Amino acid sequence: MSHDFNGLLVDTVNRANLLSLAEDITQMTKEITEYLQSNGCPQPTLSADYVGHPETVEYTVLYGKLKNSLEDLLHLVRGPKRHVWDICCEGYELAAIQVALQFKFFEIVPLEDQISIEALAEKAGVDLDRTRRIVRLLVTKFIFEEPTQGYIKHNTSSYLLHVDEEIRSTMQYTMDEMFKAASATADNVMASPLKYDSALTPFCTRHGMPPFKFYEKDTQRSIRFAKAMAGWSKLNLNLNALKESFPWNEIKGTVVDVGGGSGKVSITLAQSFPDLKFIVQDTVDMHAAGQSLLTDQTKDQVSFMQHNFFDPQPVGDAAAFLLRMCALNWCDRDVVAIFRALVPGLERSEPTTPLLINDVVLPPHGTLTRNFNRGLRQADVLLMVIFGGKLRTQSEFAALLKEADERYEIRNFYPEEFMGLLEVYLLR
Repeated sequence: MSHDFNGLLVDTVNRANLLSLAEDITQMTKEITEYLQSNGCPQPTLSADYVGHPETVEYTVLYGKLKNSLEDLLHLVRGPKRHVWDICCEGYELAAIQVALQFKFFEIVPLEDQISIEALAEKAGVDLDRTRRIVRLLVTKFIFEEPTQGYIKHNTSSYLLHVDEEIRSTMQYTMDEMFKAASATADNVMASPLKYDSALTPFCTRHGMPPFKFYEKDTQRSIRFAKAMAGWSKLNLNLNALKESFPWNEIKGTVVDVGGGSGKVSITLAQSFPDLKFIVQDTVDMHAAGQSLLTDQTKDQVSFMQHNFFDPQPVGDAAAFLLRMCALNWCDRDVVAIFRALVPGLERSEPTTPLLINDVVLPPHGTLTRNFNRGLRQADVLLMVIFGGKLRTQSEFAALLKEADERYEIRNFYPEEFMGLLEVYLLR
């Protein structure tokens, strides 16, 4: 089955003509306004109480097209020198966000009221001069607002970081260990220009060890990492697509969520499919973070098991094995080892038991708009920097499965926006 990226594909707008782009922007703005009105959604605002845009494929397509044309128009009128200058300054904006997160600016600013910059500085324990300079830079990035000179309040973005600990954790881990690792990328490539793997990454260069060992040694960051992964799901990954793309109601028994982190995905599926049970396999710290996510409804459906997915799979008689957002974190050699370690569990289960690989599956190169393609390329380089991993095409997944065990066979592919669900069986 091929990808279904209808609406995300390259278009025919003349992207070197200012007026053509402006007309496209006007048209796309009208379409977004009409979509919001017809679906009973409020018009976007910058106020803290804005509920956010619809998380639908249709809105994502409309937003992506508008963003593409807006960026093209800006790039044309800005010119190359200002473009380069803007890139040079982006790191300092991230530095300001680092400080705001580290010193809890987002939590200190009250939900419904404003606070003086002096009071913010005092509560944060940072001098007034640097506090003022940092928050005023953030205001220019649509983070906080200064309605009265010298007073700060939340806007829609900073409000989100105040109320949602998981998304805030995503920002914190990105601006802390991940941003620091990214700054070591050139040094890492210089040290090993012809080879890389999961043990030879910019993260290792900056922190002295691979990320999973790093988190084993730092319990607090490990717990934050688990929350950050849940935050990533909210920001980027539509769990509804996973629920809707596969006939979960047709399988009976226990789903083994291999490398399932805090269990966010299994718990979400359990809420929709009460007849299924789930075993979430990951580290102790990940499971500690997941306990708080259980509800009265799901606590009897979802259990946790400490397991390293490089070790032979101990669970048999499973209804399905789910491997979600794991393969992308590892180099090819390690992914083959993960697939091979699942074979014992599949052999002890029925031949009808699938291995469900839910991962980003790259479409053919050159088929997406620059905006959507950039999002995938950003993720691909992020994986290279942190884990030595990568994004893969369906054919690359098929080759790694065959290398792990010749009996693996992909029966179906279910597209989910940028992700996909590979339905794999072990032939007997």
